[in-house]
Amino acid sequence: MKTILSALATAALVLQARSFPSPGPSAIEARAAEACGFPTIPLYRVVSDSISDRIFTTDASEVEHALESGVYVRQAVLAYIYSNTTGPNVPNAVPYYRLGSAAKTDHFITTSWDEVESAVATNGYEYEGTVGYVYADTSAETGCPGTVGFWRTFDPQLEDHFYTTNASEANAVASNGYLNQGISAYVFPA
Repeated sequence: MKTILSALATAALVLQARSFPSPGPSAIEARAAEACGFPTIPLYRVVSDSISDRIFTTDASEVEHALESGVYVRQAVLAYIYSNTTGPNVPNAVPYYRLGSAAKTDHFITTSWDEVESAVATNGYEYEGTVGYVYADTSAETGCPGTVGFWRTFDPQLEDHFYTTNASEANAVASNGYLNQGISAYVFPA
């Protein structure tokens, strides 16, 4: 029975991975939809259940490298954000910083440089760069129509961050041991 369930779970993961669009350059270029007059790119999530980690990236080659490791599987395009090239030109868009911890096998993203400094100084994280640009809020003066909240949750037992544009999903994850940390940024829905 365990073997059958394991085979079904593996088949489901394979089908899920096959239905996910190739993260190659053509997929990124194909999405160059404009948001407030600027192109956006996919923010990918790859996941490893074996080490309780999720990587959040806009870099298609990083996705491929993670998949080739055999530890991660492709999970989703979470949202669309501005690239590191376009983002600095977008009025009111702010950097979305990524941090990682090999010891904790955790990655997370934030718009707060203070949080970056704190995580590096006291929590064992390393600053890994900027994944792109997002909005810190959606006020008429600073945001762009069409953005949605990007919810962040954290499981202190697993030391794992989880992000979603779906508030119901954030609440469901929170009921399973994750702490709902609120809206991390405003992004364009996938």
